[in-house]
Amino acid sequence: MKLLLALSLLSSVLTAQTFRSTTTLIRAETLVEENGHVVSGLTSEDFTILDEDQPQPVASFNADSGSIRLVLLLDASGSMQSAARQLAQTGLAAMAVLHPDDTVALMTFDRKATLRVPFTADRNAVIAGVSKITGKPLGGSTDIYHSLSDAAKYLGKATDAPNVILILTDNAARADTTEASTLKDLWAASTSVNAMVVSSAPLWDEKVSQSLAGSKLQDVRRIADQTGGVIQQTPNVDTALRAMLERSRTRYSLFFRPPDSPPGTLHHLKISLSAAARAKHPTAVVRSRSAYYAE
Repeated sequence: MKLLLALSLLSSVLTAQTFRSTTTLIRAETLVEENGHVVSGLTSEDFTILDEDQPQPVASFNADSGSIRLVLLLDASGSMQSAARQLAQTGLAAMAVLHPDDTVALMTFDRKATLRVPFTADRNAVIAGVSKITGKPLGGSTDIYHSLSDAAKYLGKATDAPNVILILTDNAARADTTEASTLKDLWAASTSVNAMVVSSAPLWDEKVSQSLAGSKLQDVRRIADQTGGVIQQTPNVDTALRAMLERSRTRYSLFFRPPDSPPGTLHHLKISLSAAARAKHPTAVVRSRSAYYAE
């Protein structure tokens, strides 16, 4: 009898060490667009959440565009010189769409990201930082994935406001940093990545990737898709930045309680419109994070 009791207690301890019940809510920032326009007026009943194909109820919901924590991540490779000048000239006007309580940080990157202006609500400080960068020639190799990981680590996991990275890049990078390691850092920080590809050249595709024997091609589009972000290709920063910043902060916040699992377990997510909402918006596109790690 004593032996059975001891085994029972040991089993309870081991279970407690491996699995833990948590009241921490998982946050899934979700953008819904239809025909190029943001769909507004949705409620919690208009969404379904599948966690490893298991439905989870929405525990909390916010349809208001609250404050955000935004990292402006600027590619410092030589091909970005013109875009950086455009950003310096028009960026302050474009950032007028941000709310007074939004905070913005400026980072540049080549092989890794470098913090230029820490989080601030002062838009002038950010633009001054960009102007300082454009006063010097840009150049160097590029590792987009490593730099996104650096930005995610700087953001950390937000508890009060969504984390967003807006990366401006020509999307031309070949490096050893893997997509999987980058996504792990971005999912851990609950960060969505929006990307402005500053180029008029065709974006990379699988055929191009396969033709570059021995090279590991990086594609920011895949990162944006897996984190619920959006991507736009344009050589003109001034005409697109305002719209990109607005899309960065216009999302629904969905919260749900995760099922018990060992810390570090990868959970795949699928956020969709309910049948009733889909009937009203048959062509809508739902953008949200595709995974998270159990805590």
